[in-house]
Amino acid sequence: MIELDKQRWIPKLSRQELERRRLAAGEDLKAGMKQADIALKYNVHPSSVSRWNNEFQKHGKEGLRRKKAPGAKSKLSKEQQETLRGIIFQGAITYGYKTDLWTLRRVAAVIKKEFGVTYHFRSLWDVLHRMGLSCQKPARQAAERKEAERINWLKNQWVTDRKN
Repeated sequence: MIELDKQRWIPKLSRQELERRRLAAGEDLKAGMKQADIALKYNVHPSSVSRWNNEFQKHGKEGLRRKKAPGAKSKLSKEQQETLRGIIFQGAITYGYKTDLWTLRRVAAVIKKEFGVTYHFRSLWDVLHRMGLSCQKPARQAAERKEAERINWLKNQWVTDRKN
């Protein structure tokens, strides 16, 4: 079994701390410090310092700043996302479903019908989350529940019982 050198272990740094470290290493490179010494100073692999040096030579300090992580572009435009949000907020019954419950499969079908864009229902969770929507579990209600009688009881009987 291999034991880790506990003297050299450092916790994972945040993106901001990593950027700060790269910028500090850039200042050391600018001052003429050797790459091997910088690697030891910041406890990183020499190839990392070499990569930082290349970026620093090409782009200066901006080359060492953190960049937005690349990713695929959304299949839906901002306008389409707003239209979809409106459809969802109007409710599933308004759109033509028997119940007012939106499932990922239903949302995928709406997107296909309205915009001609195909999403697998399992990947829609991330899309909806980026739009600021979240899963809401519907409150359970008895099938036998009579809403008019319940409201009447709340207004009349429950208030009377509460006073006594």
